Amino acid sequence: MPKPRIDTSRKADLRLVCGGTGSGKSSYVKAEIKRLKPKRLLIWDPVDEYGELANIRITSKRELADLLKRYPHGGLKVRFVADDKQSFEFWAACAFAWCNACLVAEELADVTTAGKAPPHWGQVIRRGRARGLAPIFALTQRPSESDKTTVGNATLVRCGRMNRANDRKYMAQELDIDVIEVNKLKPLMFIMKNAYTNVIQRGTMEI
Repeated sequence: MPKPRIDTSRKADLRLVCGGTGSGKSSYVKAEIKRLKPKRLLIWDPVDEYGELANIRITSKRELADLLKRYPHGGLKVRFVADDKQSFEFWAACAFAWCNACLVAEELADVTTAGKAPPHWGQVIRRGRARGLAPIFALTQRPSESDKTTVGNATLVRCGRMNRANDRKYMAQELDIDVIEVNKLKPLMFIMKNAYTNVIQRGTMEI
């Protein structure tokens, strides 16, 4: 792929979306992508649920790399259907090389740990802004078990209902609110904090 023009003036847009099954995580992301209409979209889709947004379905690492090389510019919407950590890191490396795209990473706790992000995903999180990788949607049912690189660099944190007490406590700390508020969340309810403004929004998603 041709070397991209690095632009450090670009604003980061990393959205951490947390919640248990049925909390509206994927519905929120899908609605945002439909609203934003990105021309270039690359999805880590381990459960193969984003077919309505990206009609190209890839399961081979070689096929993914070859396809992205053929489209260094211009519109392309792809979902990579795999579920292992090595494939996730390969997907992240491809995303970083591809540039100028919206990214979606589903189920982070399955492919990262509570410590530092794996190398290529960490590169996307820390340096993707300058390469036009935005917005980046990072989704997880278990934020306390997902990598702290993503959590610490998130520009927007959206929290839905969660089943586990340690996850509710963890998100209350990240949102700087009382854990009682998180405990009271029902399906499709959310609390969202903008890290740039520290404004907290509460609501219920309509689907």
